[in-house]
Amino acid sequence: MTDRSGEGFNDCWNKIGVWARGKKDCPELEHVVHCANCDVFSAAGRRLLDTDAPAGYLEKWAQFFSQPQKIKQHDSSSVVLFRLGDEWFALPSVLMEEVVSVRAIHRVPHRKSEILKGLINIRGELQVCVSVGRLLHISKGDISGTNIVKGIYERMIVIKFEGARYVFPVSEVRGVHRYTDVELKHAPATIMNCSVHYLKGMLMVDKKHVGLIDHELLFPALDRGIM
Repeated sequence: MTDRSGEGFNDCWNKIGVWARGKKDCPELEHVVHCANCDVFSAAGRRLLDTDAPAGYLEKWAQFFSQPQKIKQHDSSSVVLFRLGDEWFALPSVLMEEVVSVRAIHRVPHRKSEILKGLINIRGELQVCVSVGRLLHISKGDISGTNIVKGIYERMIVIKFEGARYVFPVSEVRGVHRYTDVELKHAPATIMNCSVHYLKGMLMVDKKHVGLIDHELLFPALDRGIM
């Protein structure tokens, strides 16, 4: 091994030290444990730093850093994916309080509403349970029989926005997905078998059409639906 001046020195750490491909039999390892703690390794490092840079080295890196930076496209939004019947949807992750197993729903007497399903106990508190599927005009899917997939279970999602909290059942929760604004496309009614009025757009995730629900329209609609 040589330094920048072309003079050689013994890189023992690559031959008998911790970076050696073969047997690491340097007698100093018993005392220093790692080559980074050895005076020989430290001295070699100082020698490299004290030598002059090779010809063209500084110019090369000056030219590299003078180039305009390419703006990288970063993920801008995070959503939770879930399935209602045969359709896939998403809501912003910030709205999600928790995902729970299916609980018993207690009907509210004298209330005739397709949206309001009843009350449900979440951690000792009664929360309003609604049907987002009815709001979007989709039917409940069937994951039994030939369509059953091992490890897929119905769940209930708890969402909250500006003080309003709702629980709604889903056929499946896929998890968190991140997307950029350019990935969000227009949601034509011919692709989504539901009411696209409440959709902000459509995402393609694993070759699936996923409708991004506009929560600013969803919550007022749920408020009206339970009255």
